[in-house]
Amino acid sequence: MKKQMMILTAAMIGVLFTGCGSDPVQINVNIPADTVTTAAAETTAAETAAAVTTVTETAVNAVTAAAETAAAQTAAAQTTAAPATTTAPAAECPYSADDLVGEWSLPGTFGNRNNTLTVRKDGSVIMRYAAGGTRLGKVRIDPEEHPDGSVSYWYAFCDNESTPWISFACGEQPVNRISSGQDGETQFVRVSLEDVAAEKMNNLTFLMKSMSGGGGDLETDPARTVTEGNDTYTLVTDERFAINSLGKAAFERLLEETVSGTEYTHWKAMLDDCFREDSYILTSGAHGFHTFETGHGVTITDQTDNSFTATTKDSNQLDGRGIAYFKFDGMNWTIERYDFQ
Repeated sequence: MKKQMMILTAAMIGVLFTGCGSDPVQINVNIPADTVTTAAAETTAAETAAAVTTVTETAVNAVTAAAETAAAQTAAAQTTAAPATTTAPAAECPYSADDLVGEWSLPGTFGNRNNTLTVRKDGSVIMRYAAGGTRLGKVRIDPEEHPDGSVSYWYAFCDNESTPWISFACGEQPVNRISSGQDGETQFVRVSLEDVAAEKMNNLTFLMKSMSGGGGDLETDPARTVTEGNDTYTLVTDERFAINSLGKAAFERLLEETVSGTEYTHWKAMLDDCFREDSYILTSGAHGFHTFETGHGVTITDQTDNSFTATTKDSNQLDGRGIAYFKFDGMNWTIERYDFQ
């Protein structure tokens, strides 16, 4: 009877494993004949039932654990297989304030009546107006979204974080020309340090010649003069080189834009001696003056962020080549000193 009961129990366990969806578990129960004794025959039905219950609980627990493991593995596999959902990053703006670093001028007017612009490496902007005055700001890049989802960009010149006072459309790179959508399509073209140096050298030649007596080649009104001792002063009517007003004030402004330091002090004293009544310049007692020969341009050397040296490619028999040492004074490129060799 006992042997039959154990065989029945093993069969039940096999059914449990098979019914739970796991691979069949082979349970072999071998009871040798010589182990069946009288004592074994006295095993009670209660003991047999308890043994069956214990084995059954163990089997059920094993099947449950196996099912939970399989479920976890299935969930993990599904999670791994599921495609990740991400948001495409916004397109990176291809423009920066670095695009504009350098010197700029209105096209076709460099060296005459014009506005000029300097953009520094820190993004600062110095706008100099031909009519007088200067405006400072910073460059920032402003995006403009369109109904079709596209985005265009602008170089915006701003006072701190305020609304731009002028903006230029971002376009082809490298940037050598910028056009504004405001103020009647204001345009600027890039100019080189060679251009800047030649203009300043020409300005200084013009000033030295004008203050050399005889009036140089200034436009004056010979019918209107002032006499002081042996000196004659004639009314100035010339408006060249960004001079926006007649007389001494215009020359003072041009001098400030051209030279600095001890050179400015020297030539300011000369200017005071050459003018009377703020509009009449000395036109007698002519003497020689230096000339920077810029017809074929200049060569730039020793360049840094705030200084460079310019040497004329041409020379003359009297002066040789002109050499000017430039510095950026915070607002403008000026000749700090010069020499002729």
